[in-house]
Amino acid sequence: MFIFKENIEPNQHDEFVKNHPLCALLQSSSWASVKDNWDHAIVGVEEDGQLVGSSLVLIKRLPFSLTMMYIPRGPIMDYENKELVRFYLNSLSTWAKKYHCLFIKFDPGIRIREFLVKDKDKTAYADNTQEIIHNIENGGGRHLGFTLDMKDTVQPRFQMGVHKVDDFAKYVQKDVRKSKNAALRKHVEVKRYGIEMVDVFSDIMHLTEIRKGVALRNREYFKKLMEVYQDDAYLFLCSVDPTIRGHEVQERLSEIEKELSQDNLSLNQIDRLQIDQKNLTEEWKSLEEVLKKYDSNTYIAGALMIGYGKTVEMLYAGMNEDFKSFKPQFLSHFIRFQFVFDQGYEYACMGGVEGTLDDGLTGYKSKFNALVSEYIGEFDLPVNHLLYRLSRLAYTIRKKRRL
Repeated sequence: MFIFKENIEPNQHDEFVKNHPLCALLQSSSWASVKDNWDHAIVGVEEDGQLVGSSLVLIKRLPFSLTMMYIPRGPIMDYENKELVRFYLNSLSTWAKKYHCLFIKFDPGIRIREFLVKDKDKTAYADNTQEIIHNIENGGGRHLGFTLDMKDTVQPRFQMGVHKVDDFAKYVQKDVRKSKNAALRKHVEVKRYGIEMVDVFSDIMHLTEIRKGVALRNREYFKKLMEVYQDDAYLFLCSVDPTIRGHEVQERLSEIEKELSQDNLSLNQIDRLQIDQKNLTEEWKSLEEVLKKYDSNTYIAGALMIGYGKTVEMLYAGMNEDFKSFKPQFLSHFIRFQFVFDQGYEYACMGGVEGTLDDGLTGYKSKFNALVSEYIGEFDLPVNHLLYRLSRLAYTIRKKRRL
């Protein structure tokens, strides 16, 4: 017999979520502390005294004492259990009426297929996809479709990531290894830092905002993430002193010029030297522009990841575009992935991409042989059926202001 439970203890909820196949960072009880501009509750279902379903529910206050609710990457339960799904969703709807809720939005972290980009057209949906949608609809949920644009959903319906591998260097494409080695050759350093370096990371993210013409998060938000998740928050920064590489290039160009002046060189030796000279001359042109603005050690890229369960999520990453030729992001990925796998994580999520898989992020992440995870999508659970259509409009307005 199923029993709906209000006020599930955070520790009980986290223990259940971390050990569930649908484990998701956004369903951690701590996420409520990050989204502190929402109210929240943790509600679940027990069967024979055991928790069989649980969800962190975010509650947004609307005008006229109304609310809407959102369950990010949840609820956590067995969606093939038709009776459980119907009971949980019906119970959620009844419970939400106490808050004068208009509707509940949820997007369970159900992967319906996983594939390399090149295999997109060869990979079918999981056999139980329609069964799960039917079970949710049987409980009153409304599937909002297999959308492709990231802007159409709260959480990306398509994400990319890498499962733990024994030798990451062999797993990625050859040009990624070359870019990583180029970063090392140019003396880029990647280190993990604590909360004291949040301001530096925020400055890097601001440069990314300007470059992409988008509004991201501010330093207070990044600080909050690190305060909430503490040891499970991983902040990595890349730094470099461009003058070191500048001196090396100039010295090597001088050496090549002297070597080319010798009379006893073979044609092969001359060819090699001229090729090196050409490459270094091109590198110097880009270095000159950098050295006009930077003459000491500089933080040039960074990433903030949060670990939960067996997965680590890369939530934010940015780079100073002036240092694009230093390839810091490639070296950073190598070091960060190896670090989290050594920490015991089984999967590193690299974030969302457009469902068309033709955007720049998809192309970049594909270089790491990252797999695309396509999720089942969003659902609405109407609570106030009379006002549901109007409430959808209210939600759209709220969404534009950022959830």
